Amino acid sequence: MCRVVDRAQRVLAPGVAYKLETAEGEPAGLLKAGRALVLNTSDTPADREESEFGDPLQSVWAACVLPYVGVSDVRRVVFRTVTGSLPEERATWLADAREQAAALLRPAWQSTSPILP
Repeated sequence: MCRVVDRAQRVLAPGVAYKLETAEGEPAGLLKAGRALVLNTSDTPADREESEFGDPLQSVWAACVLPYVGVSDVRRVVFRTVTGSLPEERATWLADAREQAAALLRPAWQSTSPILP
């Protein structure tokens, strides 16, 4: 996990991902991609996560982080539950992650991906 955090901090850094003129100002996004795919794993069932926690990671990525760096199309996929999952399930998750990433790279008018923003 530390490696992922380290890489994210390098990319989501001031002067790289956004510019902030003053502490009171709004950041100006510098990333050109416009779209991002966030892949998460979880051991919390989806209904419990939604009812008890309100899906905080969706809020973090889609409202608190990515819009401020210039990403307006945030797509997120959660693979669950990890504990007790079978190798076949994990292989399916990896195949799905590859397809979601490929769909992200297609022009929007060509996308047939069922990703929900």
